[in-house]
Amino acid sequence: MSPIYRSRRAVMPLVLGVLLTLGACKQDKGPEQLARAEVKHAELVERGVPPKDPAWDAVIAELEKVPPDSKSFAEAQRRLSRLKELRTTPLPRRPLSRPGVPEGGSHSLDEQGLHPHDHPGETDGGR
Repeated sequence: MSPIYRSRRAVMPLVLGVLLTLGACKQDKGPEQLARAEVKHAELVERGVPPKDPAWDAVIAELEKVPPDSKSFAEAQRRLSRLKELRTTPLPRRPLSRPGVPEGGSHSLDEQGLHPHDHPGETDGGR
């Protein structure tokens, strides 16, 4: 066996080990950043924070940090576009709003002189 062939056989495992080590060093940070964004998102939803609130900027920043070569990039972009869409969409009108009433709301039952368990049409005691 020639010395060149033996040295080539000795170098191949070394080269393969170096390539595997370099591949292992390049870790995908996208899933971590997406998970952090999900935690912040869940917290804001639980508190009932509206999408236009500046607190959502932290979620947007985490989603924007996901690198394009990450396997989580497509999901991060989908969530980012939905969140930006919610921030630009005006809120719907409040239900039961009436023109000319302050704040657009309706009168409460107390303001109408009714108790919460009374029904307006029942004056005979519920018979």
